[in-house]
Amino acid sequence: MNGAATWPVTDTLPGSQTRLLDYHNWIHLNPGDKVIVKRAGCPPEHGTVNDIALDASYFWVRIDGQSRILIFHGDRTIIHKILT
Repeated sequence: MNGAATWPVTDTLPGSQTRLLDYHNWIHLNPGDKVIVKRAGCPPEHGTVNDIALDASYFWVRIDGQSRILIFHGDRTIIHKILT
């Protein structure tokens, strides 16, 4: 996968790893996938993919304990898919 890096996640998910997903790899996301969202000016947030556009140009993530947010190409959000 192009631009894919793998490294350990924080202590909140022992034994888990993440894969960095650039915009071109969002097509591999599915509802229910666990992700870490890094938005400018915010700490990393854990969440679950809620819905994704057919062309994967945008998707919704339900941030754990909060509401859902829209992620779209160009918003400079960094997405890491949690691998289990």
